Amino acid sequence: MNLDAWLKSGIEYGWDLLRSALEGARSGEEHLREGSRRELLRRSAVSSLVPTAAAASLGLAAGYLLSRGKSGHRATAAFGLAGGLIGFAGGMAWSTRRVTGDMARGARKKIDATRDARWLAKHPVDYA
Repeated sequence: MNLDAWLKSGIEYGWDLLRSALEGARSGEEHLREGSRRELLRRSAVSSLVPTAAAASLGLAAGYLLSRGKSGHRATAAFGLAGGLIGFAGGMAWSTRRVTGDMARGARKKIDATRDARWLAKHPVDYA
C-alpha cells in the first residue's frame, strides 16, 4: 500500500469514527425531548450559580492577594472572572453528568462497532 492510499484510508476511517461517535452521542440523549433538554439546561445553569459565586469569590481574593500594593484592579477582576467561568463550567458539568454519561456510553458503543467492522474487513475470518 502506497502512502497516498494509506493516508486516504486513515482519513476515511477517522471520519467514520467521528460519524459513529456523533450518532452514538445522539442516541445516548434520545430519552430527552426538546422541551426537557431546555429545562435540563435551565436547571443546570441555575444550580451552577452557587459554584460560580464561590469560585469568583476565590478568584477575586487570589487576585487581590497577588496584586496587593500595586494598582491591580484589572488583574483582580480578571482573576474573579476566570474563577467565575471555572465555577460555572464545573457546576454545569456536575449537574449534567448523567446525560453526558449516557451520551459518552452511546458514542463508545458506536465507535467500538465501527472499530470491530474495520478489523473484520482487514482480517477476514475464513470458516472453511
